[in-house]
Amino acid sequence: MNIRVLIISNITDSAFSKPDIELVNGLYRQGVNVDVMIHADSPYVKIFSNSGISVIAAHPLKKFSIGAVIRIRKAIIKGNYQIIHLFNTRAIVNGSLAAIGLPVKVVAYRGAAGMYWYDPTSWWSHLNPRVDWLICNSSYVLQHMRRQLLFRPQKTVMIYKGMDIAWFSNTVPVARKELGIPDNAIIVGCVANVRRIKGVHFLLEATRHLDPALPVHFILIGFGMDSPGNLRIIDLSPFSERIHILGFRKDVYELIAACDIYVQPSISESLSRSVMEAMCLEVPCIVTDTGGLVELVENGKSGLVVEKGNALAIAEAIEKLAKDHIMRKSFAGEALERMKNIFSVQNMVLNTWKFYERILS
Repeated sequence: MNIRVLIISNITDSAFSKPDIELVNGLYRQGVNVDVMIHADSPYVKIFSNSGISVIAAHPLKKFSIGAVIRIRKAIIKGNYQIIHLFNTRAIVNGSLAAIGLPVKVVAYRGAAGMYWYDPTSWWSHLNPRVDWLICNSSYVLQHMRRQLLFRPQKTVMIYKGMDIAWFSNTVPVARKELGIPDNAIIVGCVANVRRIKGVHFLLEATRHLDPALPVHFILIGFGMDSPGNLRIIDLSPFSERIHILGFRKDVYELIAACDIYVQPSISESLSRSVMEAMCLEVPCIVTDTGGLVELVENGKSGLVVEKGNALAIAEAIEKLAKDHIMRKSFAGEALERMKNIFSVQNMVLNTWKFYERILS
């Protein structure tokens, strides 16, 4: 089947864009006639063009813009696209308006819960009646969005966003000396831009339940880790001298690779990119029983799943893994296989291609 698709995405050279980049490349290799609309200053304007992919350098700059609507509508007509695939709110609002009255399927991506039918703004984007299909990145997001769609829950489909373990193959762990951590220590890592739903305070409270004799150090990566609330908990922790707040870092892969254990203590989470990165880097994970985290990690096989909001349970899981090198190695290997077999770029591309064929047939 000859498929003509316009993908509108905010693609940059950041790690966040890698799945979208590989989706475009993979669909192109699959024989899909895929064009992309991205920002004019994106380095992928040139990269995509050089590989034979047609680029429209005009991604919407505002959530709603008459100019953007007109540009997208003209592009749809000129390109005779059968599908427009929209990856962010600016693309969805402007793209769905541009498609009104045109014989084109409108597909929108949704990567998180947190959208509700009673919020009027949601009807301008993902819940817009002109959006024909929603691709959700996890079963958790799928079920949430079905509840918001009220009379049209069938317009949703789940396709896991994928990663390629090859992205991480040349990652060199940060030296422990550079972090001020002894060579014989067990490093527990957490990456988050701190909000209450990330549950970092539960991880910090867990240190008060740990045996101080355990040779464990913690590294906290991301904005807001040094919030007053976090610092108060750290001051009361017997591990206060072994909790290292690193803040925002560009070498996140190298830092995660240096860890022996990764913890995602969220009280709400969809498909966690940080957990997926840790799994690709063969770092065993402890996650909470919320959202997409339980889809990523099989409890007792590829990691440990604990009750959300339970600091004691987090502490017990850390202690269990810290004392069992063989378990850590087994979980890491199973997690890597899980990324290869379920959460791969190849599966994401193949499932998207099959989805396109299905909605056009």
